[in-house]
Amino acid sequence: MNKLSTYTESSLTQVASQLQASNDFLAELQQKAKTTQRGYAGNIRIFFEYFLQREPTQKDVSEFWGLDDQTANGLILKFKNHLVAEGRKAATINRYLSALKYLIKVGRNLKHCRYHFDSDRIESMIVTKYRDTRGVVVDEYNKVFDVIDTTCTKGKRDYALFLLLWANVLRRGEVAKLMVGDFDYHDLTLIIYGKGKGNDSTRIDLNPEIAEAVSDWLGCRTNIKPSDPLFIALDFHNYGHQLTGDGIYAIVRKTCERAGIKKRMTPHKIRHSGITDALDLASGDYRKVQHLSRHADPRTILVYEDNKNQYQLELTNKLAARVGKRRQSQ
Repeated sequence: MNKLSTYTESSLTQVASQLQASNDFLAELQQKAKTTQRGYAGNIRIFFEYFLQREPTQKDVSEFWGLDDQTANGLILKFKNHLVAEGRKAATINRYLSALKYLIKVGRNLKHCRYHFDSDRIESMIVTKYRDTRGVVVDEYNKVFDVIDTTCTKGKRDYALFLLLWANVLRRGEVAKLMVGDFDYHDLTLIIYGKGKGNDSTRIDLNPEIAEAVSDWLGCRTNIKPSDPLFIALDFHNYGHQLTGDGIYAIVRKTCERAGIKKRMTPHKIRHSGITDALDLASGDYRKVQHLSRHADPRTILVYEDNKNQYQLELTNKLAARVGKRRQSQ
């Protein structure tokens, strides 16, 4: 890329003319509702900006799609090495690579790109998941309910939201997808659409008090249909629109700050907190907790258990006591 590479004038003209009638790919991607696709747009922009030293245009995307296999994947590999040299985290690098895979997939679907992302040549980084699962204890979390006014509409919404995030350890993406028809007050159930699972759904059970809180929130709204969002924005500019993942994040952060919780809270920190507390309540039975958290790999729960009980620190202290100038004989 420095100017992407050397291209034949005819191939560029052909690709550009094919795309002339369509909207700008990056702008269109940015406007997509899903958080992942909005994130992809930003990642793709940064990829192009690294080589071009300016914001990319639709023509730049077209030129990239028109490259040969070796050149395109060579650029991606060079960009990956740049991210590694910058000290970016493995998960961040993998997210950039996923965005570029998506870019190539779109190009192939549009018949503007003939190559594939070379996964053998450009390997994903190994990620250590859930290294830090520390959240807050239940007494600290309960402070949020002291600052939520359940006599008003916003308070009823936030009360139901904070109960669900803790007791059902929902991800913010799962909450953002909920529709009114997913909630069954009489059966005390909720249908959720899991992380990265498209339209695959799971029916989860609700505590009666939480179901009552959700019902109380829905009672504030009029003429609601099953296809309406379960949680909506209440601010002036976005009133009635589905509450997005970013909106849920903002509500959690602001409410927890107002409650005086010193740790910077996010929806996922609440999820971590609930799972950790559930381990105590289940007396360490990680299989029960796996059903609650819906982690595909039960070994993930063991990370929570280790962080909660500090097994590593316990053994480190015992090993340290056996060496050095102040070693203890045992």
